[in-house]
Amino acid sequence: MVSDKKTWVKGSHEARVESFYGWGAENYGDFHKGYLNFGLWEEGVKNYEEAAENMVYQMAELAGVNQDSHLLDVGCGMGTQDIYVLEKFKVKQIDALDVTWKHIEIARKRAETHKCSHQIHFHHESGIKLPFPNQHFTNVISIEAAEHFNTRQTFLEEAFRVLKPGGGISIGDFTLKQEPKTFMEKLVVESARSLWKVPDDNVYSIEVYKERLKRAGFENVAAKEVGALTIPGYYYEQSRPEVKQAVGKIRGFVAGRLGFIIDIAVFQAFKKGLLEYVLMSARKPK
Repeated sequence: MVSDKKTWVKGSHEARVESFYGWGAENYGDFHKGYLNFGLWEEGVKNYEEAAENMVYQMAELAGVNQDSHLLDVGCGMGTQDIYVLEKFKVKQIDALDVTWKHIEIARKRAETHKCSHQIHFHHESGIKLPFPNQHFTNVISIEAAEHFNTRQTFLEEAFRVLKPGGGISIGDFTLKQEPKTFMEKLVVESARSLWKVPDDNVYSIEVYKERLKRAGFENVAAKEVGALTIPGYYYEQSRPEVKQAVGKIRGFVAGRLGFIIDIAVFQAFKKGLLEYVLMSARKPK
């Protein structure tokens, strides 16, 4: 299994996504504890860090993670979520990958600090070509990454391949709630899609998502709509002046502003009933 730094083909989708997420990543440190997900802002959640950890916990539970798990995390960000899962679920082993090399560098240092490098292995890889043998993992999770994969369907097929029979998958992702009809609706959706590096082929409804999981071979496919518990909370967190200032220092003025423009586009698409956040789950037949 290869885990060294990759050099993506110039102009490729992987290169564009890495460039987008790599802006200022080396400056993140412990800002927001290193979490990047939208968070699951359920009752009792008091701040972003709690919301982010609630999201990770729910995703691990949906995938059926337990102390006997060998987990694959596809789109691991800076590794915080994997250390959290290791500590909360006492799993045997985690392999985690991300397309952004700076994320992997930070994740590996974080694992060393937490003295868990022997249990969590971070790989600089693409979600559409998993560098693992067939039937290798008991569980797969992917939190807010599959929308970027070119294509999501390829990832679903790869995830099915590397899962053991009976293994579970959970995906935190974005879907269309309804097709945009007016010029303004189309503009909002296209702006969010294009700026956020989401391929055209990944823009579809929950029902289509379910069918594509089944097409990949999965059964017991389920979807839970949680947009109201994710998108507004994250938007309001990112809108706080102190957060905007911190992100500007981390990513730079231009990248910080671009990120907030994307947040606005996603929030507006949700408010207009065009966009939904879903927790998808399924099983590989035994």
